[in-house]
Amino acid sequence: MKIPFSKLAYVGTEKLDDPLSFQRVFFINILSILGVSISLIDSVLLFFERLYLQSGVTFTCFVLYGFILFLNKKKRHHLAGGLFLLFSFLALIAITIVAYEQGRFNETENVIIALMTVAYLLLQARVKVIGYWFGFAVLIGCKFLKQQYLGGSLDFTFWLTLQNISILCLILFFTIDAFRKSLIKALLKLQEKDEVLYSMIDNVPLFIALFDQDLKYKMVNLNYEKAFGKKRDEIIGSRVEDVLPDNIVETHLPLIKAAMNGESPEFLEKTYMPDGSSFYAGGKYVPIKSNDGEILGATVFVNDVSKLETAKIKLKEANDTKDRLFSIVAHDIRGPLDLFEGLLNVSSDGTISQKDFLKHQENVKEKLGELKETVNTLLNWAKTQLEGINASPSLVNVGRIIKSNSILYDELIKRKKINLEVKVPKELEVWIDENHFKISIRNMIHNALKFTPDGGEVITSVVKAKDQVSMTIKDNGVGMDLERINSIMKKELQNSSSGTLGELGTGLGLSLSLALLEKNNCTVNINSEPNRGTEIKISIPYKLNDN
Repeated sequence: MKIPFSKLAYVGTEKLDDPLSFQRVFFINILSILGVSISLIDSVLLFFERLYLQSGVTFTCFVLYGFILFLNKKKRHHLAGGLFLLFSFLALIAITIVAYEQGRFNETENVIIALMTVAYLLLQARVKVIGYWFGFAVLIGCKFLKQQYLGGSLDFTFWLTLQNISILCLILFFTIDAFRKSLIKALLKLQEKDEVLYSMIDNVPLFIALFDQDLKYKMVNLNYEKAFGKKRDEIIGSRVEDVLPDNIVETHLPLIKAAMNGESPEFLEKTYMPDGSSFYAGGKYVPIKSNDGEILGATVFVNDVSKLETAKIKLKEANDTKDRLFSIVAHDIRGPLDLFEGLLNVSSDGTISQKDFLKHQENVKEKLGELKETVNTLLNWAKTQLEGINASPSLVNVGRIIKSNSILYDELIKRKKINLEVKVPKELEVWIDENHFKISIRNMIHNALKFTPDGGEVITSVVKAKDQVSMTIKDNGVGMDLERINSIMKKELQNSSSGTLGELGTGLGLSLSLALLEKNNCTVNINSEPNRGTEIKISIPYKLNDN
């Protein structure tokens, strides 16, 4: 498995909020990676040169530096830092002594100066000073040992060499100290700026993210972090494809790439999140440019516009309903009025005799009743749309309401020869608004009669359960498809349909009934298939009359 260098360098830094601690661990990782690489290469080369002792020492370094990376991954940062310095000093001393033994005096011990610098940068408080001068003492000791292997005397030249090394280390000490203080100050200032920046973007009601040219996250705000269920430290440094779900990547990756080319694409869409939730997202990708116009990355601003989009959808539905309502008014109300007007005109100008006029009286009476019912339905529906109806429940006798509403359609029942059965317990009462119940049952019975053919059957039955009454209105009429049932359950305005004998309707009856029943804590289920009739089941809460 291929492990990228950048991932190894950031091992163990995931939850380090302190920038100094982050830099220390990052620095040890870099040096350990270099130590692993150099040790492995040197051990192989020394092995082929038949310098087996030195090859073994360098291979041991390879193992030890790898162990330090492992400790950092396990969040044992202090132990990793201490062992890194200890291993490095011991390895250098061992390599230096082996080199002296083999008569090679190639100044290997001078690498200790680099370790002194590392010790001062990595260690804290007084320990860093002790570590630095401990390294200096080891370096001077190696110089004395080297002089012995060379067989030389401790002459003036040797002491002059030690003096120069001491001056060099002293200057280096003060330089590193000044650099370390400047570095700490800069890091603290950067941390303060980051805190201010994150404080600002975390309190903005937007989802904000910043990407670089490699499509890796450089910054995200708290809303963005929560949206995808990942910590900020996990997101920053990761690629877009590793954070966003596939459905969002597919849509937004082209937009991000467009922003990297200098464009500012906008979007408005319904977004589905990893937790299954969804919302309408509106936003924009903006390229980030340097002073020279070079594109460094891109940022995205996303806003939850669900309320606005929902309002737009409702407004469109309202406009559609209005247009269809005008169509109903034009067709179902103007038609009978034109009939009345024509009949009155021919009556007043003597074109029709009184005898012929009386023949049309029953037809006029029927049309007037249909027109009145249409107007009442429209008015009741309008009240529900304006949310002007409140339920005032009371104990209502179910049988009385059903029978009184059935009587209203005696003429229609006789004309179509429909068998209407009413199966209701005599004294059964329910807890419901009486007027709402009347309107709902009247509409449902009329609807069943309207779409039942000649000689058909309509059965209304009621049974009581533990805490509710179950009422069923069933017919063997023309039925409905699933699409129309779903539309009715949503209380949408239906296209006006004539009955099997041409009876008029508004397309509002069932939708109005559902709205009124819901006001009274009732539930309604509709089962129907085309040409196989319709069954409507209503569950109504009830109270028993103690008297």
